[in-house]
Order: sequence, then structure tokens, then C-alpha cells
Amino acid sequence: MDTKCDIATKRFTEGFHCSQSVLEAFASDYGLDPVLARKIANPLAGGSGLGGECGAVTGALMVLGLHYGMAEPDDSEAFQNTFEKVGRFVEEFKARHGKLNCHELIGLNVFSEEGLKEFMEKDVKLTQCLRYVEDAVGIVEGIISRNPKPAK
Repeated sequence: MDTKCDIATKRFTEGFHCSQSVLEAFASDYGLDPVLARKIANPLAGGSGLGGECGAVTGALMVLGLHYGMAEPDDSEAFQNTFEKVGRFVEEFKARHGKLNCHELIGLNVFSEEGLKEFMEKDVKLTQCLRYVEDAVGIVEGIISRNPKPAK
């Protein structure tokens, strides 16, 4: 059976984006159709198309929301628990990579002609971004394994 990291890596190397690959790796755990997961996460790739927060990060945060998230408006425990886990994720990702933003992590603006050309020529997707996808999945798995139960 494929691990979550295997699933994310496979999807990413098949051509899906970082956010899609991370969310899909966990989708079946929450009854979320993989195709729907990819569609939901699509606009978050490449820092929401603006070079902002890395898509692997936003994919991971969506997974934490699926696991711990607030489903009722008065569930302050779930709200607090979710953001505690988000804080842990951010802290660990930044400890490993120093930054959260796509353009800062890869050192390129992939939404400029020049940046996209360099991204392709240097195969940044596989030489850098794949590591962010794998680490995002691993960090989320660690958080969930240490704190498996969501808030009530």
C-alpha cells in the first residue's frame, strides 16, 4: 500500500501541483474524492498563483483543517486546536526551509516569463519543490500521529 508521501510524490511527478498533491494524499482519510481534492487545491498552486504561500504549505493546512477544523460556529475548542496545529506546522516547515512563500523558497517568480523559463530549465519542480511537498506531508503526518483526536 502506498504511503501518503508516495501518493503525493506520484501525483506531483505526474504533473499535478504542490497543493493538489498534498491534499490528495490525505483525501481518502476524510471521505474526500481525490478528483474533488485536486480541484479544490488547484488555485492554491504556486502561492495562489501569485508567488505567495507555498502550495505545499496551503495543501497541508487544508489537511489540518479537515482533521481538526471547526464544523460548528460555536466550537471554539476546535478553532483553537486547529490554529495550534497550524502553528506547529508553520514552525516546523520554517525550521526546515526558512520561509513559507513560494517565490522566496525557490528564488523565482514563476509568473514572469523569465522566472518560468528558469524554473523549467533548472527543473526546480523536482530539484526543490518536490522536497517541500514531501516535507509538508511528513510534518502533517507527524502532527496527526502525535495528536490523533480532533477537538470535540
